[in-house]
Amino acid sequence: MEEEAVVVKSLNGKAEVRLLKRSACQHCEHDCGLAGDSHEIKELNVKVENPIGAEAGQKVVLEMGNKEIYFASILVYLLPLLFMFVGYFSFGTYLPVILEIGTEPAGMIGALTLLVLSFFSLRRIDNYLRKKRSFHPKITKILS
Repeated sequence: MEEEAVVVKSLNGKAEVRLLKRSACQHCEHDCGLAGDSHEIKELNVKVENPIGAEAGQKVVLEMGNKEIYFASILVYLLPLLFMFVGYFSFGTYLPVILEIGTEPAGMIGALTLLVLSFFSLRRIDNYLRKKRSFHPKITKILS
């Protein structure tokens, strides 16, 4: 995946860049209300690797591997869903035997419990993946 950005400052092999957050509605001239505030352009500053030595003020291209983006997307979207299903069916099967409650309430308790647990798991996975260089965007090209 490639994204354009402007270097704000350069620091020993790293750089702080300013990205423009884009939405599908930003080019639309209609104010339909469905887009909310997405007609506005928002900026985001991010620290990235700077192996080519881009200087402040230069427009650059950032790149991050597609495999990493797909992997992160799968984790974020599917892990909570998987945890909810496992929680619903496992708690719905075993909790009624222990606490003498209905299958549905036990399943809902399990789904919510494991959903919360999935968020903590995602946080730990995120902390682990931050240490891997392949999950960090880097400057690959200077445009101007």
